[in-house]
Amino acid sequence: MITQRRIFQAKIGEAGQVVQKMKEFQPAFEKFGGSTTRVYTDFFSGNTDRVVWEFDAASLGELERVFLEAGQDPDYQKAFESWYEGLKPLIEVATVEIWNREI
Repeated sequence: MITQRRIFQAKIGEAGQVVQKMKEFQPAFEKFGGSTTRVYTDFFSGNTDRVVWEFDAASLGELERVFLEAGQDPDYQKAFESWYEGLKPLIEVATVEIWNREI
């Protein structure tokens, strides 16, 4: 099992808006083959105003397939671009981690 985790460093006070953007994008992500996602916010540890968006895939190949197929679909491209344009003003930086579940 592969988990992809995207960590968004929101601008101060904007974590709630970033969470809303994640919720807004979930239906489009699932429509184009993505799995149900999980969203986390920091609990006043480390850098504050962080939002984590993660989801699972059966394998790296499955993860690649989802993004390749979605990225070639004009409807997905339009939905993603619109969503991302609304997200960009809310965040400072984003990090992507890909984890292999061992147990």
